[in-house]
Amino acid sequence: MKILVISDIHGNAEALKAVMQAEQDRDATIFLGDSALSGPQANETLELLQHIGPMTAIMGNHDHEVMDPSSFANWPPEWIALNEWILERLDPSGRDFIAGFLPAGEYQVGELKAFMHHGEMGRGRPAALPDAEDQVFEDLSAGSTAPLVLFGHTHVQFSRVVGERQFINPGSVGQPRCGKLHACYGVFEDGVYDPRQVTYDPAPWLAALARIEGIQPYPEFCEWLRNGLLTGYGIGERDPWTQFAAQGYC
Repeated sequence: MKILVISDIHGNAEALKAVMQAEQDRDATIFLGDSALSGPQANETLELLQHIGPMTAIMGNHDHEVMDPSSFANWPPEWIALNEWILERLDPSGRDFIAGFLPAGEYQVGELKAFMHHGEMGRGRPAALPDAEDQVFEDLSAGSTAPLVLFGHTHVQFSRVVGERQFINPGSVGQPRCGKLHACYGVFEDGVYDPRQVTYDPAPWLAALARIEGIQPYPEFCEWLRNGLLTGYGIGERDPWTQFAAQGYC
């Protein structure tokens, strides 16, 4: 059985299309959250996800924001403008689809059983990054003793063994942070995990970004978003992302 593992698409339908094209023979999909916000192709992304085939989907922090826009009410004005523009145009079927995403927990897909978690640990808590202490990963699994833990959120593709347990982050489909313009994901094939990447044409994403009237009053923000995609540093070319890039992470 071939199981596709994806996370953190963030409204980048071009990246998701490339992954789906590369793995057409998938039997099932695990999605670890953050589907639409804050990307310019939210509806297109949700349309693809709704037709990806059998899927177990975990609710991410940005998926929660779709359901509760008050959660970003105190963000900087340019981010509020972007999110409000996206949500005002979000197809109701997409919103209903996100509402059906699952909470963190132990789930079984075929013969694969794992604790699945988006990976968001809460403000002020250490993130589950490659150089995090073992305790961070223990905390991430929220008391579960499952030998396999799948998570996203940090946008870095890596796996880590803590004790006898394996923790896997497939990386970000739509917004990698380690200096490469590609989509990251993973595949379990007959129980064996393989981290993968695929390139794609960013032009349609860039065109969609240029059509968002809500952020046109913030030209520096628009350029920052554009450069973040093209350079592969989704939230800026700075540590720890430049450090992970130098170490070969995706």
